Amino acid sequence: MRRGDIHYYGQPGAALTKIVLLASNQAVLDSERPWFMGLDLLEEGDGDLLTVPIPEHGWVNTAATHRLYRQWVGERIVSTDPETMERVEEALRASLDL
Repeated sequence: MRRGDIHYYGQPGAALTKIVLLASNQAVLDSERPWFMGLDLLEEGDGDLLTVPIPEHGWVNTAATHRLYRQWVGERIVSTDPETMERVEEALRASLDL
């Protein structure tokens, strides 16, 4: 798993899954921690200043981070390009006042 990857996410066997962008630091993703941070992909922008477009895949609102359980992260769909991840990181810093 790499920061900026987009994956299916959901409890195995559950009827519902969602699509998420992995947002944690790469060291956290490389660790054996069972939890890390991600962002839900939205089908449409919500007009929020902290929402970033993910070309060809939707939008992420960086003010709405979620704790993801490693065992529920499914198949990788695609990786975001470096420019898009830079915009996501800038918006995350703004939303968290870092």
